[in-house]
Amino acid sequence: MEAVPSRVKNAILSRFKGRWPSVQEVAQISDKDWLASPGVGKIILSQIRKITDSPKQRYNPNQHWLTDAELLARLEFLQKELRWIRRALRAMISKTGRTRSEFPERNWHGDDEMM
Repeated sequence: MEAVPSRVKNAILSRFKGRWPSVQEVAQISDKDWLASPGVGKIILSQIRKITDSPKQRYNPNQHWLTDAELLARLEFLQKELRWIRRALRAMISKTGRTRSEFPERNWHGDDEMM
């Protein structure tokens, strides 16, 4: 947030009623709507688009502009996916007839509950 010019930051915060939105949320607003927002002209809009069109910003999984709710939702999704992968691996291992002692895993019992 420190890297964003203060006029751009103020325009974005004003548009989102004081909440710092994700890059995706900012990108979803049309140029026409941005230009209708108070304090947003062509220069501010071009600076906003530099942020939203940046490949680094668009594909960064560690996006620090996500809201707490978005981060929590992402965490919960990843935890569910990890639990599914663990179950699938265990099912594959059990079909091969191998025992758990053949795999150096520290916590075979209850690791799903750790999530």
